[in-house]
Amino acid sequence: MKTLIAALIIFFVSIEALAIKVTVVKNGKALLDLEGQSVKEGDQFLAINEQGKKKALLTIRQVKNNKALATIDKGQAKEGFTLEPYEKKQSTARSSKEQKAWGLMAGYKMNKMSAKPPGGSVDMSGTSFDFLGFYQMQLDRNISVKLAGGYQTLVASGSASSNICGGNTTANCSVNISYLGFDALIRYSFVKTNSLEFWGGAGLGFLFAISKSSNVLDTGKITTNQTINLALGSDFYISKKNFIPLQFEYSMFPNNSSSSASQMTIYAGYGWDF
Repeated sequence: MKTLIAALIIFFVSIEALAIKVTVVKNGKALLDLEGQSVKEGDQFLAINEQGKKKALLTIRQVKNNKALATIDKGQAKEGFTLEPYEKKQSTARSSKEQKAWGLMAGYKMNKMSAKPPGGSVDMSGTSFDFLGFYQMQLDRNISVKLAGGYQTLVASGSASSNICGGNTTANCSVNISYLGFDALIRYSFVKTNSLEFWGGAGLGFLFAISKSSNVLDTGKITTNQTINLALGSDFYISKKNFIPLQFEYSMFPNNSSSSASQMTIYAGYGWDF
């Protein structure tokens, strides 16, 4: 039994003896006794006091003849403190190098329009679909730009109380417009981890009519339009490079003498980082 206790004492003493120790501290620098251990310039260590508490962060600057000179980057180190390697915590956010992505999205639109033809007005509503490609680029840690373009629509209908849409007394008024559309959003990320990015954004849309039909609007005047867009969205990462974008967008068309309109769109798709 005595032999075992003696062996344990020798074992723990030998471990203590092999620990890197602080021998001199002066002017924000520390001289270290390496006790035969191998270190290199740039290695970082935590200084531990006699009670086992971490008191300082040191970085090795010079190594020579079993001695090392280190700078005290944080905290206070004293003679006799022992050192242990400092392991940097891994960030939960995706790498800042992953700055660009592209993908495809489909959107379900809920449309509202108020038309004001000569002789009356009519409120209309309807649903339609979008199909877009997108490209997004990180500007800094939390701010990015999302550009989207493709097939966008505005479809709405409603009953008028007079013959303003071609009926005798009442008529079903309708609008059906297809656009080649381009959107630009500035996004701010509120949450950003390895698996999720949650963001809000605002931007503009530019619409070029490619087909149009209506019995309440003058289609000859429908050529281009613009929208102001507000959006909330999230990118769910299913792997390091692939994600599912979800987006809710509210779009406002500028009011004019003949109509006003707004749209709410829910988008879902698939994206790739590169």
